[in-house]
Amino acid sequence: MNLSLERRVDGLERARAARCRTHYLFRGMGETYAQVQTRIRAMIASGEASRSDRFITFSWRDPAGDAC
Repeated sequence: MNLSLERRVDGLERARAARCRTHYLFRGMGETYAQVQTRIRAMIASGEASRSDRFITFSWRDPAGDAC
């Protein structure tokens, strides 16, 4: 393979790896915000996510008014 082509491919891969990703997390019933933060830290520590990624959390409510 041509050396300049290898450099271009490496550059593209680095740019893609550096790009920020978005992760969607759903808060479980009775789960606190601190517990969600712990899950996020675990994702970063395991390599599943990076510190520059975005994390969006959702929580659900019962239509009757009870928190889920």
